[in-house]
Amino acid sequence: MDNEIIELTDRAWQANREGDAVFYDKFLTDDAISVSHWGVVTDREAILRGFAENRNPYTRTEQSDHKIVKLTDDSLVHSSTVEIDVLAEGAGPMTMRLYATTVLVRRDGEWRAAFFQVSPTPSR
Repeated sequence: MDNEIIELTDRAWQANREGDAVFYDKFLTDDAISVSHWGVVTDREAILRGFAENRNPYTRTEQSDHKIVKLTDDSLVHSSTVEIDVLAEGAGPMTMRLYATTVLVRRDGEWRAAFFQVSPTPSR
């Protein structure tokens, strides 16, 4: 199961890079929540709109330090460190290192994201 989850989260980061809101429309639960140091978004449509607009496009995302905690047969938490190259609106290219955590639930045989959080890593 670990490889399946890592591949799925890699696909989610790829969709993020590509502004692929269609992927996220299928990937997110109806009541998904996103939390970051930029704020809390509890409205699914706002989350999808953010992916579609892709205002600060990610040009590279690289996950490491994967941790998967099975909660039930149909729910788990996946956490990783993600290094991201981003074209930040108004600031130009930059690299960020974040901790990313996703709570996944299995619905109709498919893993879907119910909760997603990114937090900055401490400076090196």
